[in-house]
Amino acid sequence: MKEITIEIESENELWSLFDKKHDYIFIHKFNPNEVIEWWKSDIKIKPDFELKNLSVRNMKFDLQTDLNGLKEILKLQTRQLIIYQFDKPVPDTLCIETLPEKSILKILKTNGLKHKYFIDYEFVTINSFDENFVKTIIENKKNWL
Repeated sequence: MKEITIEIESENELWSLFDKKHDYIFIHKFNPNEVIEWWKSDIKIKPDFELKNLSVRNMKFDLQTDLNGLKEILKLQTRQLIIYQFDKPVPDTLCIETLPEKSILKILKTNGLKHKYFIDYEFVTINSFDENFVKTIIENKKNWL
């Protein structure tokens, strides 16, 4: 995989780094509220089972969405996110924690992984199987300066 780390200054700059050709977004261990505090939520566990008016905190879960959902999530300005961009939906049976460390990238690529983004405060590290995608980002970043 090719890797690049970029300092970002805005949500729009971050959004511009995503490949708009691949609409399957997987966020690993998403935490919608980074501050440790109680907040109100409803949780739908199955189509026919929902818990309402709960107080929750420290919720972390895997989340699957599309580019429109990602755009909304980026508005939360979460300081740390691991985002995977796939060319197809992530299967129910794929659990990153259970994958062998030495073959994790091979398995994810077989399942359609195109790019991985690690957002760490004002920096984003992008890993991609597509060298041209990384080159395009480098060229576009030069135009921002």
